[in-house]
Amino acid sequence: MEAHAHEPRAAELRTMGFSAWAKEQVRASLPQCFLVDNTELGSSSSGLRFRNSPSHEDLNLQRKPVPWESLVWGSLEADGAWVKVKEGRYLPVFNASGVRVLQQIEVKGEQEEKVEADSMQLGQIQAPLHISPGAGTQPDEEVGAWYQVVAERVALRQGPSLGAMVLGQLLRGQQLEMFGWDESRLWRRCADHRLSRTGWVLLDHPDLGPLVRPLGEPLCSRPLNVLAVAASEGRLEDLEAFLEEERDFQDPRGHALVLAFTKSQLRASLRLLRALGPEVAQKLQPLPWRLQAFKELAHGQDLGVFSEEELQQLLRLRLDALELEATAEKAAEAAEAKGPTEAPEEAPAPEPVTTEPGDLYEVVYSAVWIRRAPFADAARVSKRIQGQRLRILDYDESRLWGHVVFKTSEGMDEGWMLIQHDDLGQLLKPVEDDGGGFLVRPESAP
Repeated sequence: MEAHAHEPRAAELRTMGFSAWAKEQVRASLPQCFLVDNTELGSSSSGLRFRNSPSHEDLNLQRKPVPWESLVWGSLEADGAWVKVKEGRYLPVFNASGVRVLQQIEVKGEQEEKVEADSMQLGQIQAPLHISPGAGTQPDEEVGAWYQVVAERVALRQGPSLGAMVLGQLLRGQQLEMFGWDESRLWRRCADHRLSRTGWVLLDHPDLGPLVRPLGEPLCSRPLNVLAVAASEGRLEDLEAFLEEERDFQDPRGHALVLAFTKSQLRASLRLLRALGPEVAQKLQPLPWRLQAFKELAHGQDLGVFSEEELQQLLRLRLDALELEATAEKAAEAAEAKGPTEAPEEAPAPEPVTTEPGDLYEVVYSAVWIRRAPFADAARVSKRIQGQRLRILDYDESRLWGHVVFKTSEGMDEGWMLIQHDDLGQLLKPVEDDGGGFLVRPESAP
């Protein structure tokens, strides 16, 4: 029976020839070329992060992300769901939401010969291709929400359980990037960028109270509402799951719809409006005037007047107009409260108030380099000395680097500045705009 069981395979080998079969097996094990594709995802991140193993949760934070639109060589594993670039370095073919982020590319001619010659050089990354990304607005699953440790010490664990192995301790004030939730909705997967490690953190302890809270939010003694958290963070996948679970809309910080809108999460706000219905949404108190404008425009979309993309554009225009009206009303109220001046006809006209974009920072270290990219080994393009001020327009994924625009002898240029150094401490600190400009003027001696 055994001999007969092997006959079909032996016949197959005789038909195709052993040498041909061997070549086929070798070719299957050779690295293949993949495009790191952002077309469907439309992510605002710099690229796709490696994993230490074929698991979306096992992020490799020690290596830089693979840039979008670049080419990478690797071999397919796990039934074609993962590409193994090197040992301990994997890339997903689909992200956690099922969106394709790797496209296999056929290489022919001279490039194919090069692949066969360099078949053992797994992980070779080529320069990005000039391919226009899609217009999608779905957030990258690797872009998380920033939280801050509010307890004295918090354990970072290997799994979502108090019995899981402790990977390290997080101290009060440390910032973490939060991602998905466990099934109990009490734990969140997080990344500690300072020590380049990932794990799980409990949000609220049954005896100790709150352990971590959203960055910039006031401390709340009661547990956060998971639906409201997903709405304010704009995580649509989590929001859909929590709506299916019929979670409560009310959070200690306010209603989920109000929180989503005040955080400018337009898509999440629209989804909650549809889930609540216009009658329920109308009764929410207090209703910000911005939310009222949003409701009016969203009602127009429900009637088929315009699409979701047009809604967002119209909403921004409407909010800008309402912002100007509110500013004018406040100025009029202040002038009325102050009363008439002695010579109102000769009073100088008030200068228009302009708000410059970005966050104002001051250099607190002796000198800080401006680099071409948010990496310590990136090229230096300029520097700022202690006491100088500048505006940070954007941040990298770790929020340790700020994107700045500055003047040069040839015009305007841009770069990145490190805000916090592991050894040197704080390099830049946020300051209030006191009208002093970008260079702090020393106080005059008495």
